[in-house]
Amino acid sequence: MTGAETMAKRKPKFLRAGMLAVAAGMIIFVFLLLIDQLSAHFGLTRMVDDLLGGAIVGLITFLMERRRSQYLADRLAVIQLMNHHVRNALQVIKFAQHIEHEVRVIDDAVARIEWALREVLSGKIASDEERSWSVPHGKHL
Repeated sequence: MTGAETMAKRKPKFLRAGMLAVAAGMIIFVFLLLIDQLSAHFGLTRMVDDLLGGAIVGLITFLMERRRSQYLADRLAVIQLMNHHVRNALQVIKFAQHIEHEVRVIDDAVARIEWALREVLSGKIASDEERSWSVPHGKHL
């Protein structure tokens, strides 16, 4: 991938991040303006106004960070699951030379890797009964 292709892929992410920052800034501005108006209406001191403004910014930051943290945890779980399936299948392939029906074993391992790429990466993890990565016993290459 060239530098220009990399920049082309990053540009939408920067644009999206910039738009998100502007939207978050506008939302915080509206909340702070609302709090300022309510403070003036009810005669609250400036310190209470600042405290409420800080609480709103803190809450919004907390919610965004929690969402980001959950996203990263989900991504790491997918990576861990892919690592598990691919390593197990590669181990089977590595030791298949010591088994008399090695072609079928290798086919099963390749099918398992294909299943992991298709199902795990797409987020549609099947239950144990639905996992059918093994090749029917009568078929060989």
